[in-house]
Amino acid sequence: MNPVVVIADAGPLIALARIGHIHLLREIFGGVVVTEIVQQEVLSGGGFADSVPVGDAIKAGWLQVKHLSIGTADAGLGWLDLGERSSILLALEYQQNGQTSRLVIDEAKGRAAAKSLSLELIGSAGVLATAKRLGLIQQAYPLLAELRASGYYLSQTVFDSALKAAGEHDE
Repeated sequence: MNPVVVIADAGPLIALARIGHIHLLREIFGGVVVTEIVQQEVLSGGGFADSVPVGDAIKAGWLQVKHLSIGTADAGLGWLDLGERSSILLALEYQQNGQTSRLVIDEAKGRAAAKSLSLELIGSAGVLATAKRLGLIQQAYPLLAELRASGYYLSQTVFDSALKAAGEHDE
């Protein structure tokens, strides 16, 4: 059986780099794939300090850049930004080749599109909850709060769901 191919959109890379925890993607999933479009968005798009850890991950080889062989206008996803569209299309491409894929994506429209295509997905908050459950971090709450404080949008529903999944929220 083929291993799950994990594909990341720009948002989660930026979010996890912003709080100094991009390494959690490697520790949880082993390797992660991004499209050339996502690489360009993160490394060239904003010129922000958060891009340095992403570039380092690419140089280290655990964050791999893949060329998308199908056009970004395919699958009726023209209403999404290019990065999200390319990430979803790459996940679909892997599935068409018989491999299981998981998409790491945060933006609500991208998540809705991925769900409508029956793609497996997780967001930045889910990565932090998973890291807590695996014992890679002591608590998810401070990192989720740091993400919010840095200007990264997390709805209260997502915040609370991540805390519950991490075992840090009482019902």
